[in-house]
Amino acid sequence: MERLRASTVCEAEGHLLVVRLRDPRTGAVALYPPGGQIEPGETPELAAQRETLEETGLHVSVSGVVKLVDRYPFCWAGVDYDVTTHYFAAALEGPFAANLPEVVDATYNLGASWVPVSDALEAMAVHPRISSACARVLRLANHATWKRHRNIDGPASTLLGFHEQFRVASARLLLLVDREDDLGWVGRAFQPLAQSLHHHHHAEEVMLFPVVHRLTGTAPERLVTDHEALMSAIDAVDESLRAGADKERAKAAVLRFDDVLLAHLDREESLVIPILLEMTPTAAWALIHGA
Repeated sequence: MERLRASTVCEAEGHLLVVRLRDPRTGAVALYPPGGQIEPGETPELAAQRETLEETGLHVSVSGVVKLVDRYPFCWAGVDYDVTTHYFAAALEGPFAANLPEVVDATYNLGASWVPVSDALEAMAVHPRISSACARVLRLANHATWKRHRNIDGPASTLLGFHEQFRVASARLLLLVDREDDLGWVGRAFQPLAQSLHHHHHAEEVMLFPVVHRLTGTAPERLVTDHEALMSAIDAVDESLRAGADKERAKAAVLRFDDVLLAHLDREESLVIPILLEMTPTAAWALIHGA
């Protein structure tokens, strides 16, 4: 059964607006971005705003500039749907408040809340397509905002440039492992990306993370843990791409690597880029180089 939906991806104060829904048939509870069915004669933008108000009690605005449309299978209440969802970056119309108003909605809506972005995306990962779409909308919205900042032409821009190269290279790897039969060749093509990530992570831990610690008073331990997880994922890809290896196993390893990489890049940018943008490019470079 086809279903046309619209959802908002609303971030404020480092938190993501989510609703906790219980499947009426299975009883499974999961987090989702606010959203629902687009009614006849309704635009996706208006549907996203209406559904968000009904499910969370909050008024939000969407511009339509940052959006993503994704189609995916989804099962709800025992019915299999062919879903197309319009995701919109949204902004609160009013001040941020941790406590949300009470709403009267469907019984399967267990309530809305603000959840730290990383935690929300991890929780939503039980439905990978939904989590991935929300992460991409957040990324597009953040990048659009950061690139307009007066201090962007410095280490912030350099970091974003490196990260975008890693995203493109990982997407290329996904295509190669799906298309090519010679996994040994794919493995050799993977090596420049793996080596670049090793060098990049070392430089961050020696030069960038100490700056974050100095300015925030907190060591970015989660980012270091991410680096360790990425190294493990790289090793798994290397192992799976050896000549004669199983193609399905290789695909699974590359997909896992891509998931770990993208989640880490998003998490690092959300922490580090705002810190770098608080300084002039000259001051930021001076701190990074220990001047």
